[in-house]
Amino acid sequence: MAGDQSSATEFVLGTLLSVPGRIADATIRRPPPYRRLLARTRTPEAEAARAAERAEVEGLIGRLGEIDGVTHLVTQVDDRRLAPGLGLDPGRRLELVCQLAATAYFAAGPDVPELLRRIDAAGVADWGSGLFHDPRLPHPPGSVAEALAYYRHGGRHPDGSPRNSPRLYARGATLHWDEPGGRPLPEPTPTMFNSSFAQYADDPGAAALVAAARAEHGLILRLSRSGAGGPQRPGYFTVPRGWRRRGH
Repeated sequence: MAGDQSSATEFVLGTLLSVPGRIADATIRRPPPYRRLLARTRTPEAEAARAAERAEVEGLIGRLGEIDGVTHLVTQVDDRRLAPGLGLDPGRRLELVCQLAATAYFAAGPDVPELLRRIDAAGVADWGSGLFHDPRLPHPPGSVAEALAYYRHGGRHPDGSPRNSPRLYARGATLHWDEPGGRPLPEPTPTMFNSSFAQYADDPGAAALVAAARAEHGLILRLSRSGAGGPQRPGYFTVPRGWRRRGH
């Protein structure tokens, strides 16, 4: 009987002693208000990272638009600030991630193989990098060489089976184009993102502009940049968990 009373007393005492720790733990784990997170994305450090990211995106778009026969039409930009999921933050180390996504449309002539050779010569991006390359295949996926092979062999493998539709891929950037005889790329539309801090630049006349350019030039290209580089680089700026406790 005395042993039962002692155990009960120890349980109650242990519970009472654990309450302050639980309260402190809950306080530490509670995410900071959105206004504080937003303030962190407007610091000089964040603004410098944002400016560098914009310069990189503009450089990519500019190099493609300077190619002979390619005309830049419109660019839609999404500066998003979001709480990362496990795909971008498997260790749950981050409170917030800033990403700069962009989609740019271009017009060009219908001779796709010649266009691909010009893109390759211009050094727009390191096409074919960032994806797994099966060494048994002759060309890296997303490379200019793979896309040219698609057209050289009529969209078929040597055994006659159909190849995947061609595209160019570099780390974080993908280039698609209207496939001659196939379904054209969709024209730009306003896009909603699940982010409390999204700033989306949209041109209301973009769809009509792209449709008119397609009728005039015969081909539309779409350059997409996601803004995310995986867990190693989820965005151009991040806010780590617990930054308030470190005096940030």
